[in-house]
Amino acid sequence: MDTPSGYLQETSAWAAQTFELRVPDSVSYEQLEALLAARLETLISEDFQQFVFLLYRIDVSEKKVASIIHDATGAGVSPYPAIAALIIQRQLEKIATRASFKQPPPAGEDDEERW
Repeated sequence: MDTPSGYLQETSAWAAQTFELRVPDSVSYEQLEALLAARLETLISEDFQQFVFLLYRIDVSEKKVASIIHDATGAGVSPYPAIAALIIQRQLEKIATRASFKQPPPAGEDDEERW
């Protein structure tokens, strides 16, 4: 996955808070995906309503998740890593979008003058 490391670190901090995960300070995309996949497995089996709420809040398509679950079940593989990847990708997109619209403050102005 080719993303700025700051985006991945911001995403890992977000995932730690949102999903109550213990995430190392320096984490790779693969490590984050594995940690989140394990948490999703627990969340889906213990509190499916919370899982659906989080999908809505994160803005992940329930149809995509349902498709992942259907395809994984048919193939006999775990759907959790693919769902985790979908969630991480969505969060990285949001961070990149925010960064692209972020404007630096005008040069030479202090806080009082901007007001």
